[in-house]
Amino acid sequence: MTTSLTNVAYSQTTFSGYIEATLMNADHENAVNIPATKSLGSESLFRIDSKGKTSNGMDYSLFQEFESDESFAFHQRQIALSPVKDITLFYSFDSVKGSELARTLTPYATERHTDVTGQTGVPELIDITSGENFIGFDINNLGPAGSLSVAYNPNMDTTSNTGSDRLLPLTNSQSGYSVGYKVTPVAGLTVGAGLTKIDSKNTTFQDVTAKSLGFTFAKAPFAIGAQRVQNEGLKTTQAATQKDQADIISATYAVSKEITLGLGYLQNERTLAGVKSSVETESRLVALAYNLGPVVTSLNYEQSYDTPASGTVAPTSGRDITITKIKVKANF
Repeated sequence: MTTSLTNVAYSQTTFSGYIEATLMNADHENAVNIPATKSLGSESLFRIDSKGKTSNGMDYSLFQEFESDESFAFHQRQIALSPVKDITLFYSFDSVKGSELARTLTPYATERHTDVTGQTGVPELIDITSGENFIGFDINNLGPAGSLSVAYNPNMDTTSNTGSDRLLPLTNSQSGYSVGYKVTPVAGLTVGAGLTKIDSKNTTFQDVTAKSLGFTFAKAPFAIGAQRVQNEGLKTTQAATQKDQADIISATYAVSKEITLGLGYLQNERTLAGVKSSVETESRLVALAYNLGPVVTSLNYEQSYDTPASGTVAPTSGRDITITKIKVKANF
């Protein structure tokens, strides 16, 4: 790939990004060590994309993101090369590849349950790509409007390599692969599945198997979908084996060209060391989005019941959290 990119026949570069601000208000029941109940914050992202053809006629693309709210200012990035039509080889950092292709399979007016504030304690589909360097390939048009993404990460130490000329200072504690696939068998219906497998070489880490299966059916002005996410094991050190099973149902309705209403329901069942928790975490979400082209304003109201104090402990009965979030996002 490096050799092919040294002589570029032509290229096209674009710039994009956004600036957003949020106002959040929270109400917590039976909770300790909680965040502030009121918060005003902002973040911004700037992205550079380039694409073109190499001197031997192959397509290539790359992008780099600069993000204000992440620990890595130079955040998502990727180099991709297509030796033949519909097949792309890539190196990437933190982008949506592999099983993350099926991370979100249900429709939302604005944000997912886990993105509104991250206070539900419900985990994402475990992947090998978040905050990590990895390689892989994509195959497009595999089935009706189908996309397959395969990613491999040879070293998943807790500190990602921030350079390209040095070995990681830590031992190779984990490695893994993930596969994601989405297809549209009939008009309006999209089905997707994801699989992650992580092999832990350190006894303090757990092996991981994560699966996702879901669908979305859209027929204007409605869209509805359902998804199940199942995680077994953890990417972090923990003695007790953990299993999470989250079921998600969400729907959207386009009230007008500018206004979209969204509803969501999430239920998570957690098992620690083979013992199923006596209560299950539930999250209910109502969202309203007003789209003015480059500027989008939104309101999210989320109620979460019996939430765990963290993503690695049992849910607490009566630990309820209510969040109201107003966001203004301007894209460029």
